Amino acid sequence: MKNIETNSDLLGEPIFQQPSKDAYQSGCVSWIVESVVFPDGTEFRGKYKGYFYYGKVRNGTLALDEKEFISPCEAALTITRTPIDGWLFWDCRLPGQLSWMNISELKS
Repeated sequence: MKNIETNSDLLGEPIFQQPSKDAYQSGCVSWIVESVVFPDGTEFRGKYKGYFYYGKVRNGTLALDEKEFISPCEAALTITRTPIDGWLFWDCRLPGQLSWMNISELKS
């Protein structure tokens, strides 16, 4: 599992712990997609027809306005209204970071 949070065991393997009920209630839950972990608060942006669209990880989902998505492709489809590879469409900025990166880079 590719974990972009810093948790790891003694062998350097990523660790993922099931979020507690309190974490869900407080809205501090990472969004996990295809073994990639996006920490709560990770910002997303996608560009379509010259406009940027923004979202943020909230309560274990990607939130765009008031809609929540469990996959990057589903979120991108809402914007483009055309099937599209959401892993190529979205860039993200992790909490505390200044630079954006395409989320496909995190899948390897």
